[in-house]
Amino acid sequence: MVTAGVYLLMRCSPLIEYSSTVLILCLWLGAITTVFSSLIGLFQQDIKKVIAYSTMSQLARENNIIIFRHQTICVGVILKIINSQITKARDYLLHNHISDSFFNSFFAMRQYLSVSNIQILSVKWKIIAISKLVGISEAIRLILIRFFLNLAHFFSLMSDKDSLLCKYNTHESSCIKTSNLPDPFFEWLAGVIDGDGYFNLSKQGTARLTITMDIRDKKALYEIKQKLGGSIYTIANANALRYQLSHRKGLILLLNAINGLVRNPARMLQMNKLCVKYRIELIYPKPLTFNNGWLSGFIDSDGSVYFDEQSGQVFIAACQKNKYLLEPLINIYGGRVDILSPKIEAFKYIIYRKKELFNLVDNYFDKYPLKTKKCARVNLIKEFYLLRIYSSSKDISKFNAWISFKDKWEKYKD
Repeated sequence: MVTAGVYLLMRCSPLIEYSSTVLILCLWLGAITTVFSSLIGLFQQDIKKVIAYSTMSQLARENNIIIFRHQTICVGVILKIINSQITKARDYLLHNHISDSFFNSFFAMRQYLSVSNIQILSVKWKIIAISKLVGISEAIRLILIRFFLNLAHFFSLMSDKDSLLCKYNTHESSCIKTSNLPDPFFEWLAGVIDGDGYFNLSKQGTARLTITMDIRDKKALYEIKQKLGGSIYTIANANALRYQLSHRKGLILLLNAINGLVRNPARMLQMNKLCVKYRIELIYPKPLTFNNGWLSGFIDSDGSVYFDEQSGQVFIAACQKNKYLLEPLINIYGGRVDILSPKIEAFKYIIYRKKELFNLVDNYFDKYPLKTKKCARVNLIKEFYLLRIYSSSKDISKFNAWISFKDKWEKYKD
């Protein structure tokens, strides 16, 4: 408003245009308006206010340009008058032979005009300096706007990156970072995928994870769905359920979580295709240790828990086509690896010694419990060794307890 008023005043009164005091005052008002309106508009949230303050700054800058132009015209006119007067004085002296006293007085007048010329030039340089400062302030405003926009864009990219690395569990309100120790749940899930899982990348580029389990183990599948999303379907003409995960966010979360935990070579080849698709570097697993939830997931998928009445032993077993996946388990958990069938390439890992079974029940499954119905049989292993009877036994009460135990074992009752 101040700048617009000064501009109208200058247009209405041509005499003011040649007043250096008024021009300097208008120039300072325009510069102050330019700087302050730019700074105020920089921190506004409403787009209308930003446009209004930006327009005010631009009008003030244009007004300074007009002032500079009129001031330059004024200085040029004054200089032209002074030069014409000096020229006339010289011509008069040459043609009329003026005396030395008059020439001295003319020299004094010339000195006076030179002083006036210096003052005019000083005003001119002031105008140039102020106009440059106004231009610098406008450039600083644009630089700051660009800087804050780039800064906001950078933080938005960082937040998107963190959202891919941060596995947020809405029910437990926990954030699982990839830099922390592996989560027991994802160790267990890696074992399940090594057994009954399957990664698939179609020709159309659709990525998918599929896990198939018995229908009585639906609780484990729904826990996976709760963590990652996805869908669960009933398989026609089969007493089984199928879990599928195909949306991008869930797959990226899964790949980051189980990367370095999957051990089945066939599954790693399938997983690598998805890692290439989502630009994730595949990590090879470290040697398996006792305190790792992978075995629990592997038994939940490919394992079984049963007993033999003739030998009076309980067996925890897992079948797999890859022998090299089973052999490291012997040195860690005990047991042995047998050939399942000579006709097909399949192997069976078995734990059957009482000491090894009790070690698993007390020291391993207590930390990494099974999530399927097989957990009920694992919890009955110690009870089996307390109630088992031999063919020579004639204790009726112990026999009845054994019958009750067998009923719980067969029906997976807790």
